[in-house]
Amino acid sequence: MIPSATYHDDKVLWLAFKQGDETAFTVLYHKYVRVLYSYGKKILADEEAVEDIVQELFIDLWQSRNRLADVESPKFYLFRSLRRRIHKSLSETHNLNQRWDHIDECIHPVSLPKEYEIIEAESSQKQKDELNVWMKNLPVRQYEVLMLRYYQDFSYTEISEILTINEQSVRNLIQRAVLKLRQLTISALFTGLFLFFLK
Repeated sequence: MIPSATYHDDKVLWLAFKQGDETAFTVLYHKYVRVLYSYGKKILADEEAVEDIVQELFIDLWQSRNRLADVESPKFYLFRSLRRRIHKSLSETHNLNQRWDHIDECIHPVSLPKEYEIIEAESSQKQKDELNVWMKNLPVRQYEVLMLRYYQDFSYTEISEILTINEQSVRNLIQRAVLKLRQLTISALFTGLFLFFLK
């Protein structure tokens, strides 16, 4: 058993859970179950199936805890494990939520534009709601990389391992997603101006 004060540290939680600490396992579960469920729904439209897969993931973790390796980032391990399980279920049912978009390997590494940083830093709830709506109009894999990068704070390398694609492809997807968001925001701006002048 470990002191409750140290339960905020994922690595400590993971080590304790591997040793059979039920409290550590419960803390990990409650810390990540909702975010994993939310992430899973971006990949698979069947919410009940996602819920079942997430629950099975945690059940299997507990049952196989003695055989699990030490990990640097339990969060990364959980996201990658969930995605693999979902895609295994998809390959079995052939029920893809959306076809993955083609990845152009020739695009060079990119830096995110200032516009996205401004949107991301915006504290207004209205702006956040609008951003969420615009993001949901992205192809599913572009949406997925933005969620992993800017909402879950994974590195490009970690995202490439979660998605099982190379790091350049991750950067390409983010570039395309940002360009698409630019187009959507500009379109929304002009629509708003058009409606304003019609009043």
